[in-house]
Amino acid sequence: MKELKSNYENRHLKERNLYIKELERNNTELRRFKHDYKNLLSSLSVSLNSNNQDNDSIQRLLDYADNNVDMTSNIESANLYHLNDDLIKGIIVTKLVAAKNKHIETNIEVDQDIFIPKTLSVEITRILGILFDNAIEASILVNHPQINFALVSFDNYLEFIIKNNVAPSEKINLDQIYKTGYTSKKNHNGLGLSTVNKIIHSNSNLLLQTKVEDGYFSTILTILEDK
Repeated sequence: MKELKSNYENRHLKERNLYIKELERNNTELRRFKHDYKNLLSSLSVSLNSNNQDNDSIQRLLDYADNNVDMTSNIESANLYHLNDDLIKGIIVTKLVAAKNKHIETNIEVDQDIFIPKTLSVEITRILGILFDNAIEASILVNHPQINFALVSFDNYLEFIIKNNVAPSEKINLDQIYKTGYTSKKNHNGLGLSTVNKIIHSNSNLLLQTKVEDGYFSTILTILEDK
């Protein structure tokens, strides 16, 4: 029994460290983006203040700036940076930027004064990472991909809501999606949602609901307050 417990704890620690490394890598990419963006603005300034009449180059810089300002301002305006948990905040921002980079429309709603229990930080981060990846993969198959994210606070619980549109041909079996090996995607092993299912069932403070309605697939992760 002690050996099983030790193996579980070691595996859990390795998973946590891997996730932290992934978030650190993504944060590095975000910092690199900001650095590159400043360089682009500097180039634009030089072009405008010189006799260089390369209008095509200037227009490309303006188009890039316009697209990426829209990408980051949508995220920054959403109370995300007031969250008390850096791991969870990091995975949400990273996945929303990834969606934007794939030209997916994103809509964000985050309540003010959200408090997330630190004891569930790793579990929530792992679940959100999988759910966002699935939402991104599903929505890019649609002509006008869209992902809606909300974090809503109630009296005794929180809800993370991820909603994405799906292709009309996509057949989702809600009774099967969380079973090991189930997948509707080619060349996938179907382990993502079964991992989510295991995490949910190992913690009484976590609940997950799924539904398909009007061309949208929604997942609602509920965090119950300790009694």
